[in-house]
Amino acid sequence: MSMERWLACADERWRDDVEMAARSMEPASRCTFVDEADSFREKARTEGSSYLGAIVGRRDAGVTDVNLAAAVVEDGGTSRVALVRRGASGSLRSRALRAGIDLVVDPEVLQGVDSGERKDMDGGPSTSSPESTTLRANATDSSDDEANRAPIITFCSGRGGVGKTTLVSAAAAVVAGWGMSVGVVDLDLSCGNLFSGFGLARGCDLARLAATGPDSVDDMASIGVRACEGVTLWGPCDLPEMAEVAMPLVAQLVRCVAGLVDLVLVDTSTTFTDAVAQAAQLSDRLALVSDGGRGSSAALARMGGLSVRLGVERTRIVRIENRVNPRAKLDLSSNRAEVGLEAARIFMASEGGDEVSDYLASGEVTELVEIGSDFTDSVGTLLAQILSELGRLPECQEAERALARGAQRRRIGLFRGKREVV
Repeated sequence: MSMERWLACADERWRDDVEMAARSMEPASRCTFVDEADSFREKARTEGSSYLGAIVGRRDAGVTDVNLAAAVVEDGGTSRVALVRRGASGSLRSRALRAGIDLVVDPEVLQGVDSGERKDMDGGPSTSSPESTTLRANATDSSDDEANRAPIITFCSGRGGVGKTTLVSAAAAVVAGWGMSVGVVDLDLSCGNLFSGFGLARGCDLARLAATGPDSVDDMASIGVRACEGVTLWGPCDLPEMAEVAMPLVAQLVRCVAGLVDLVLVDTSTTFTDAVAQAAQLSDRLALVSDGGRGSSAALARMGGLSVRLGVERTRIVRIENRVNPRAKLDLSSNRAEVGLEAARIFMASEGGDEVSDYLASGEVTELVEIGSDFTDSVGTLLAQILSELGRLPECQEAERALARGAQRRRIGLFRGKREVV
């Protein structure tokens, strides 16, 4: 069972920074502090699985914070390691990356976020457009109990053909098999075809929401379409020209769906529309999908930069590298700084080949999951990791096995390498 605790080490005067950083990653989490560096390393090594991860703040004497965090990485035993440092420089981030530290959190940036003074990719003030300001207000204005709603994971790509819709379909079927109720929202409002992977002739026409002007959860729930056991689908629009009409209601829809199910998965268009922006801002995790093809790095950089400018914390962004050969040795960490996603965890989804394409084309994604494959196992693994981090991993053997597979991580990349989730 996932515990909403961080194991932490920092001098007394820097502990507020550490707790702020922990809450920015997991709002309900708390820190268990250990004073001495040696004791901290020993506890992380022997009890690391009881915590969300290890987090290290400033230390004015003895071993430095970055060296301590690197030592914890080397020791193993923890799911993730974070470093908290005010005014974190580019050289510090590079050093942390080489040491295998999962992320560097700057409390000054977090305080800027809280006050509305967000920073762009190079640390300077961002220039938010009136549109993005309005979207941010719409996304945060809610009467729902945020603590009790389902987690929201939004999948974006920035370019077509990377297998994003296939990932969402398979993810929904996998999680439904764990006993969770899943709400799938297709925000490719004009041309979405998520419904086809489940063997449906059509989806749920979101233009109906604009016609009726719903203001209750019941109204939203009534138009959802049963995709398979445990999965309900909303979207896209039957008529492409109606997409603009439905777009203003996206934030309301996603919030309502999150109050109806155990998990919300959002598929998106390759264009970052207002609908996609609203979903991204509401998401607990924003998954940027790529497949290593030509233009992948540029697309990741564009999507990551735009997401941050819209107010999505870097700690909520993850990367999914799709169509990976599970037996190949890959280094996916080398371009992290280049695309501005140094803090983003990288997950890998295995190449499924023609089998996956054939099952999806036949509308048999549930059958694909039932027979099992490297692809569906990898999808289950990355979902288990994310849900565990969010404290929402269901208590069932299949989910626990998927999480256990994720604990068998490879060290790849520079020096001792960036740890990736396989």
